[in-house]
Amino acid sequence: MQRPTDNQIGGADGRQGVPASRPSYRFVFWDWNGTLLDDRDYAIGVRNRVFPRFGLPRVDSLQEYHRQFTFPVRLYYEQAGVTDENFVEVANAWMAEYVRGCEEIPLHRGAREALEAIARARIPQAILSASQVDILTKQLNQYGIRHCFQEVLGLDHIYATSKEDLGKACLKRLFLPPEDCVLLGDTLHDAQVAREMGVDCILVCQGHQSREQLCRSGFHVCGSLEEAVGRVLGTSLES
Repeated sequence: MQRPTDNQIGGADGRQGVPASRPSYRFVFWDWNGTLLDDRDYAIGVRNRVFPRFGLPRVDSLQEYHRQFTFPVRLYYEQAGVTDENFVEVANAWMAEYVRGCEEIPLHRGAREALEAIARARIPQAILSASQVDILTKQLNQYGIRHCFQEVLGLDHIYATSKEDLGKACLKRLFLPPEDCVLLGDTLHDAQVAREMGVDCILVCQGHQSREQLCRSGFHVCGSLEEAVGRVLGTSLES
């Protein structure tokens, strides 16, 4: 199926931003943390409150956090000095601290509008997250957006391992051709998951990894949810 190109002309009058055609995708997968949920700064604060309890270093800048953050989360922890012996204890302490104040975390600017725009285009949506599904569902209900998603796909534990098997199972269960689907995310892990699923990917550089890192993925990188959704709907044009 034809995808939007960077030099696409919007309409017969040549105006940029005019819908070019029908949407290019038939199903949208969303990552949650860092993509729709603006929890990057909150996650840095959780790390800096929890890790020193175990004699582990703080992270002192966004650049350093971007440099260290990776998937699976166990590898991110190992880079900070967490060992096999204390991984479970640190992970549980991190999650307890995260949940304690997570009701204060905002959605990214434009998140609701992005979901509404895709819904208006009659494209089904799903959350595909490495978060624990119970916590994920609670958050979606808290923000009043659970109804936006046909599927809520999360893990049955707190250790944030890969989510690609959940995505592949969803494609099979819903008889979705991978080439008609796209995953919107904010990390190189999302790009890897998309490749394993055989779906397209659009990355948004306002989450847990930087634009420079995301550009290594080979997928299109957007600066905002508005731009990303424009590409999904075939209306986003680059100057």
